[in-house]
Amino acid sequence: MSKRFNVWLLILVAVLVSRFIGMALFPFADTTESRYAEIARLMAETGDWITPWFEPGVPFWGKPPLSFWTQAAAIKVFGVSEFSLRFPAWLATVAMVWLVWRLARQIWSVQVAQWSCLVFATMALTYISAGAVMTDAFLALGTTLTLVSFCLVMAGEGGLWRWIFFLGMVIGLLSKGPLAIVLIGIPIVLWLCLSWREAANNLQRLPWWRGILMTAALVCPALMAMPPNQGPIALARENMIRTTFRRE
Repeated sequence: MSKRFNVWLLILVAVLVSRFIGMALFPFADTTESRYAEIARLMAETGDWITPWFEPGVPFWGKPPLSFWTQAAAIKVFGVSEFSLRFPAWLATVAMVWLVWRLARQIWSVQVAQWSCLVFATMALTYISAGAVMTDAFLALGTTLTLVSFCLVMAGEGGLWRWIFFLGMVIGLLSKGPLAIVLIGIPIVLWLCLSWREAANNLQRLPWWRGILMTAALVCPALMAMPPNQGPIALARENMIRTTFRRE
């Protein structure tokens, strides 16, 4: 069992480390990485953590600010480079790998958890987004955090998982707006339809009213601090229409 575990761990570490090294070796791959990297660089350079700037004088309301915050913070720590701008997405992916392992171990077994982590970490989209200057890794982290927490709480876990459910919503909303609610809501609604008899009692395990208030308290300031004549309105329009429906 120990040998099998070590082999699994070796493969998983090799996959994650290869992406870690690749972040520093390869230049930005497309216009999306370059565009978001410049927004984060301007945020770190100007110290304006409220308004993302596409270029000086041109605000960017196409995405909420969480990914830009993390990338700008990485610039402050490591300086401007491909590695520093990609590092936050890599950390988010590592966190998702652990969440996959945690849920699979709780519901099934350690062996299933090991295979689940390997499958997830070696998926093309996971591997690419783990080292890319994009919002996808943060959206995935938020939705994964919420759904894993939901499953664990419904399975009997308590404590912090009851609040992490709402923290995941905050991350998702601040990463890509209303799309996070759609991705979280669909599987939960399907579960409610299939397990409606036990759903009423299980749903009471979550602190809904306090959790919603916490979510609003953490998400709303990012909107309220924007210029009232364009910030919140433009952000809502861009995320509801372009991000959710057109997927730009």
